[in-house]
Amino acid sequence: MRLAEPWFLLLLPVVALLYGLYRRRRLAVRFPSLRVLMAPTSGRLARLRHLPFILRCVATAAVIIALARPQSGETHSERTAEGLDIVLILDTSRSMESRDYVWGNERPNRLVVVKRVINDFIAARPSDRIGIVVFGSEAFTQAPLTLDHQVLYRFIEHIQIGMAGDATAIGDGLITAINRLKPVQAKSKVAILLTDGGNNSGRTDPMAAAQVAATMGVKVYTIGVGANPPPGQAQGDFDLDEKALKDIAAATKGRYFRAADTSTLVNVYQTIDQLEKVKVTVDSYALYEEEFAAFVAVALACLALEVLLGLTRLRRLPT
Repeated sequence: MRLAEPWFLLLLPVVALLYGLYRRRRLAVRFPSLRVLMAPTSGRLARLRHLPFILRCVATAAVIIALARPQSGETHSERTAEGLDIVLILDTSRSMESRDYVWGNERPNRLVVVKRVINDFIAARPSDRIGIVVFGSEAFTQAPLTLDHQVLYRFIEHIQIGMAGDATAIGDGLITAINRLKPVQAKSKVAILLTDGGNNSGRTDPMAAAQVAATMGVKVYTIGVGANPPPGQAQGDFDLDEKALKDIAAATKGRYFRAADTSTLVNVYQTIDQLEKVKVTVDSYALYEEEFAAFVAVALACLALEVLLGLTRLRRLPT
């Protein structure tokens, strides 16, 4: 049941207003009139003296509900899509604490900026199952593949620097994501690996993981983050192994992106979003049947009964 014109329900307080006026009129009569003294104020008829007013209120409410156009029926919506499975692989090592990115008037650390950007990326892909793997010295699944993106946002909120250790195990992060994608039946599987360093920990060689991804048909996009150090200055936290990231992407028919600042990072995810877009076809229809006639019938019945009672001895009762 639904209402096609629900704003008509705002008129329902009219019924309460009628009742208030009726009560006010009743309380105003503090002494019986000659008509009241002569009227049959006892017995069954006396107990029905409020019935006409009640019928009038019911009729008014029924008319208002009828104006709101109650409808019964069903809706149907069918969304067909190829459906991508995407795992985001995020570096949470200690080097992600660097504050070389700018967001508005803020200068948050790299991880904070990355989390904000991937939230927008996820919001742009409502039809895809997305999961998250984090890695540092070790790697683990932060969020399994899911279509419930509201839950995914909550998982992202809890991602913190150092939660997987301080080093950078790129190979372990990649193989963990591949294992999440292995059992799924999606036609297209994508991993997006983001790091600001080179592989210096873990048990899996990054290129060996890339070969496994290629065998399974998993396309890997790699993103190198962190501002380039000025010429002549020490590398500091910048130890990005761009060659390794390019090789991983090439081995899986993906692409490597360099994100040296916030705007570039945003553009990288937007570019990946366009590269992996699928067409979604929505087929929807609605079948509704008007049900207001029943309420109109109730209103007419109440009004007819009120008129009928007014033509009987009940009309002589005080109201």
